[in-house]
Amino acid sequence: MSSRRLRVGLRLSVGLLLLAMAAGAALLTDRMRSAATTAATEGLEQAARAAEAAVNRHILQVDSTLAGLPALLRTAAGIQPLDASVANAVLRDLNVQNLVFRDVLLVKPGGAVWASSLSSTRQAGLPLEARLLEAPPVAGTLTVIGPVRNPQTSEWSLFFTRPLRLPGQGRIVAAVEVPVQLITGLLTPMGDAANVRILVERTDGSLLASVPHDEAGVGRVSPRPAGFRSDGVAFQTASAGGATIEVVRSALYRGIQLRLTRTVGDALADWQRDRRWLAIVLAGAAALVICLAVAMDIALRQRERMEAERARARAVLDNAIEAMPDGFVMWDAEDRLVTCNSRYRELYAASAEFLVPGMPFVEVLRGGALRGQYPQCGPDVEAFVRELMAWRRADSPALERLLPDGRWLLVSERPTPDGGHVGIRTDITPIKRAMADLATATMRAEEASAEAQIQGARFHAALDNMSQGLCMVGADARVIVCNRRFAEIFGLEPDAAAPGTRFDDLFAQIRGRAGRRARLVRSIHERQRLLAMAGDAGDFLVEAPDRAVAVAHRPMFGGGWVATYEDATERTHAEAQVRFLAHHDSLTHLPNRVLFRDRLKQAIREAAEGTAEQGESVALLCLDLDRFKQVNDTLGHPAGDELLVSAAQRLRGCVRQSDLVARLGGDEFAILHRSSRLPESAEALARRIIDTLAAPYDIAGSRAAVGVSIGIAMAEAEGGADADALLKNADVALYRAKARGRGTFCRYDQAMGSAALRRLGLEAELRDALAREQIRLVYQPVRDLAAGRVAGFEALVRWSHPGLGQVSPAEFIPLAEETGLILPLGELILRNACAAAADWPGATRLAVNLSPVQLRSAGLAALVGDALRAAGLHPRRLELEITETALLQESEEALAVLRELQAMGVSIALDDFGTGFSSLRHLTSLPVDRIKIDRSFVSEVGSRADCRAVVSSVASLARQLGLATTAEGVETAEQLRLVQAAGCTEAQGYFVSKPLALGDAVALLRQDRAQRADAA
Repeated sequence: MSSRRLRVGLRLSVGLLLLAMAAGAALLTDRMRSAATTAATEGLEQAARAAEAAVNRHILQVDSTLAGLPALLRTAAGIQPLDASVANAVLRDLNVQNLVFRDVLLVKPGGAVWASSLSSTRQAGLPLEARLLEAPPVAGTLTVIGPVRNPQTSEWSLFFTRPLRLPGQGRIVAAVEVPVQLITGLLTPMGDAANVRILVERTDGSLLASVPHDEAGVGRVSPRPAGFRSDGVAFQTASAGGATIEVVRSALYRGIQLRLTRTVGDALADWQRDRRWLAIVLAGAAALVICLAVAMDIALRQRERMEAERARARAVLDNAIEAMPDGFVMWDAEDRLVTCNSRYRELYAASAEFLVPGMPFVEVLRGGALRGQYPQCGPDVEAFVRELMAWRRADSPALERLLPDGRWLLVSERPTPDGGHVGIRTDITPIKRAMADLATATMRAEEASAEAQIQGARFHAALDNMSQGLCMVGADARVIVCNRRFAEIFGLEPDAAAPGTRFDDLFAQIRGRAGRRARLVRSIHERQRLLAMAGDAGDFLVEAPDRAVAVAHRPMFGGGWVATYEDATERTHAEAQVRFLAHHDSLTHLPNRVLFRDRLKQAIREAAEGTAEQGESVALLCLDLDRFKQVNDTLGHPAGDELLVSAAQRLRGCVRQSDLVARLGGDEFAILHRSSRLPESAEALARRIIDTLAAPYDIAGSRAAVGVSIGIAMAEAEGGADADALLKNADVALYRAKARGRGTFCRYDQAMGSAALRRLGLEAELRDALAREQIRLVYQPVRDLAAGRVAGFEALVRWSHPGLGQVSPAEFIPLAEETGLILPLGELILRNACAAAADWPGATRLAVNLSPVQLRSAGLAALVGDALRAAGLHPRRLELEITETALLQESEEALAVLRELQAMGVSIALDDFGTGFSSLRHLTSLPVDRIKIDRSFVSEVGSRADCRAVVSSVASLARQLGLATTAEGVETAEQLRLVQAAGCTEAQGYFVSKPLALGDAVALLRQDRAQRADAA
């Protein structure tokens, strides 16, 4: 749609919108006026009803007072004739009891006041005679006289009268004086609330009272306007004072009417205010619409002018493009063809059918290649397309292309600001021919100088691409050439080292720019000057705190020299770091095993040669952190690393300057200690280290406590003249210290060496034993003391070695735990024991010991479940035993594994109870089903009262906790009697039965069942 049509449509739309806004506003105003008028009318009618009710109540009270007066007077007079004094008293009492009138009077027919509630009225009298003659009272009816101005108060009053006959007095008129102000006070709230004027009139239009009060209009007759209605329905009137809304309602006394009036202007005041606001809003909206329309009209006019200018520019551009001698093509940001001239179509005649606006560049390229447009394309069209696309995206320089007819084109493409491309195709065939002719003519000259140019180019290329700086100086000590890297190394401008510059002046300039590196520059200059004066070659490295330069100086034939300069800062730092890390631990920065071993060898050699200071001997301390793995597993590896760094710092603080602390790996450290007071000084150092490292650590926001075990070996005393032997001896002593309970130290002796050799051989034999099935199981019965039957068996492992005989479990079980062999050994025991117990009768229980290493290994619960399923053994028949000491040292994860086993139905027994220092709190929280009292208490139960007390207490505590108890190591009848009396539920030991082979165990079960059957 053209801009002109848009402008016309805009104007029509604005006109229609303004008309619609005006019409809507007029309709809304009219509806609002009708609503306001209706609301005012309804409010006036409601006020009229309220005023009518108030006046009627007042008249009824007055009328009831007058109607009841004769009875009151007759009652007061009794049988005596009624006199004025009695009547005055009655009227006075009646007036006191009412607030609806001012005075009550009894008037003679001539108008004289005979009796009154007010003495002032009796004395002065009232001008009522003429009024009574004008409107004589009718018997039994209420007559209204007035308004009359009271001569005593100067107020307007209405007199309500009713004729009476009194004993002894004849005909008398009773009158009640009601001040007009009292009536106006009664009606004022209704008038103020409705904002109206209230008129109390007679039916002839004479005014009795009004709100607000109209002094001049009292008693005056008002003409009735046109449309007057007295049926209580509102009507509107028009007068010189303006239009009004009126409502007329008749009072209970038919001669009185209430007329309520309100000006139309007052009733429509809110509507007029809303109309003004609506007009303002409408005017603002109309102004806004007009402003927007004007702005859009201006924009459309500008657009119209821009389109015209664009069309003219496009025409000029098209003419210019068509007039170009070169091919021209334009692509948009999405690589689609925008336009091309006829010259371009002529050059790419084979691709003409694809040169359609909107065609993607890649499709034009591919289509032309398939139609032979590009002779250089070859058989792989897609590879050619990818090559050209890559050249185009890379904004590469122009390239030359051969056309099918033998002509050559220079192809150039440049990006446009909007993301598109503009391409120029120039026919360079004449230029190519001229260049070929010129090449032929100058070929011989070029061949003559080609070699020199190649050599020069190679030389300059080599100089500019060297990683080292190069400076060549002639025999006259002036610069021949310096490459770019030389200027970069010494912070020079590229032209500062121009040929012909004196070498000394060049380095003086470098020193002036060197700042804090001036000493390094001066050293290089001086050493090169000395080499140049001597005519010698030399390589040297000059270092400063933040810079290192390697210089290679060589003399040249015929005088002068050439030197290369390499920035060796990073290499020097890297070599230093590599040298440091090769001999130090990267975490603690302590010497590592390699450096420590070299220093140990040196110390041993000096001690052996007697060259050590003050005849010092050598002691080696090997340290291993206790409970480090628990901290590392609980708090994480970063916390473990932090703990190792803290421990290394504490170790440095414990040793002397002459001692050497090293980290050998993991949580293992070593200290080279030299002293003339060995072994006392080594042991004192060990105690100091144990106390220092035992202090808690603040690690990762938590407090952690570890200990240390130390092994000590001395070079002279133990004959450890070899560093490796001394390290081995210290390791053996460290192992012995750990076996003693950790947190202590141990010195190496020859017996330890023999034990270590046996242990090493035993480890190899144990591996073979697992493979050769030398491991077997025996089963020790457990007797139920209450039932007197065999409750189950504990599976015990035995190793029958062909050469060593029976190897004690106390020897090979700890070895298996340390070497990790306990895992395959434990699995073998568990599977074989479950398979054997599956054939036992009834609910006979199987107990299998569990190693702490097994408890910490992954997949223990899965292994137990698999063994039970493979053997067909119910989980409730399996009981896993773990020692109290081991259980107290386990992490929450290990305890979770035990709870998982309990959930499967497997029972957990706390073995060797009483040796692990557990508290009652631990006992209630540990996942155990049985307590096995250690044999150390049971063996002394007959001879020691304290042991009997321990057994009795444990049995009582277990019973209260709902746990079973087994007394271990029962070897006599007395012990059996005492543990049974103490409350133990089961007993185990040689008195019950020694461990049995599987066949003997099955036979014992059969015998036990037979005996119980005979007893039954």
